Amino acid sequence: MIRPIITALFFFATLGISSVQAQTVTFKRFVSFKVVTGIDFYASNRQTIAPYEKPASEAIARLKSLFGTELPKGAIFICSTLEQKDSLYEPMILKKGYSWTLIATTPDVRIQENMARMKSQMGGAIPAEILARIKNRPPEMLAEAEKQSVTNVTQQIAYAVLQTMLDKDLKFRSSRLDDMGKSPLPDWLDIGIASYASGAPLNITYLQQHLDQTFPMEDVVAMSRPFVASSSDQNGSGGRGGMSGGQGGQQGGGMPQGMPQGMPQGMPQGGFNGRGMGNGNFGGGNFGGGGNFGGNGGSRNGGQRNLPKDEQDRMLFDGQASTLFAFLVEKAGIDKVRELVKQAVDGKESREFVTRDDVLGKDFSKIEENWSSWVKTLKAPPTQFSRGQF
Repeated sequence: MIRPIITALFFFATLGISSVQAQTVTFKRFVSFKVVTGIDFYASNRQTIAPYEKPASEAIARLKSLFGTELPKGAIFICSTLEQKDSLYEPMILKKGYSWTLIATTPDVRIQENMARMKSQMGGAIPAEILARIKNRPPEMLAEAEKQSVTNVTQQIAYAVLQTMLDKDLKFRSSRLDDMGKSPLPDWLDIGIASYASGAPLNITYLQQHLDQTFPMEDVVAMSRPFVASSSDQNGSGGRGGMSGGQGGQQGGGMPQGMPQGMPQGMPQGGFNGRGMGNGNFGGGNFGGGGNFGGNGGSRNGGQRNLPKDEQDRMLFDGQASTLFAFLVEKAGIDKVRELVKQAVDGKESREFVTRDDVLGKDFSKIEENWSSWVKTLKAPPTQFSRGQF
């Protein structure tokens, strides 16, 4: 009698192991790491994903505080080589059972991509002077770029979770993450929740410098996110003057995989030799005046470049939305904010909720005055370098 029982137990144990093995997803050139609940990371090694683990875990915890414990599962690929990135195809990833997927790259890969574009635009050769500057880039610049990449990914996690959780029929594409129309929530809540999940309110420095130019807060909670025309190519290499500088760059387009758009805080003016080098990626852009490595172009407000009106509007809206959400969390509490999100999912207007006596009060002028005073007390993050410079 004992032997049949043991045999049966062994059978079910083996069946369980086989089931687990059947659920293991593998991708050529990647190693799988299950270090964050609800997210499978794929990379060359554990060291590559280490900077993402804690922020991603915190982002998931914050999203669960708003939406409960059942969140759609996703996969994040951190590519250390161009071969890894080129091997990925989103529809095939999603067929493995994931609701969403994100693809990020290391600073070295971003440098390789920018160098490839330079070679193409310069006829196959990069001047030795530029190559020397790239190879001798300051370590702190690389570290800050990696930190910014991690923040961008945590914001993307929020967008991906929101869109796939609230629209079960959504055909997910990471290149459309920045499309707020994919979410049934008001645009300001999309931005606010993503900022809250990442722990990094958007555009603090820019917002603090332009509080006299902000939208009425009563409009922010009801309006669509300002449109910014994009002239970037498929690889996110363009945008009226390169990825992140000059006349458009980071804000105007060229955003790889639909990352949330944001202006680098306190971008330093001046570059390797303090002069511009042309147009596009090399002037007013990645290596030119007013861009990441340039010096004399597009400066105002502590070295920030001049921005087209549509980009200024987008930056102000994102800054107002992210800080209003943080303001609500601090002043009204997470329970009230959770109730706000639930009502927004049900199609109720944000204004009615925000002006309740037990939230922020009926007087929107007073709400805006209190919010503005609160924003002035926020500490801006240290100087950040933008995605486009690598």
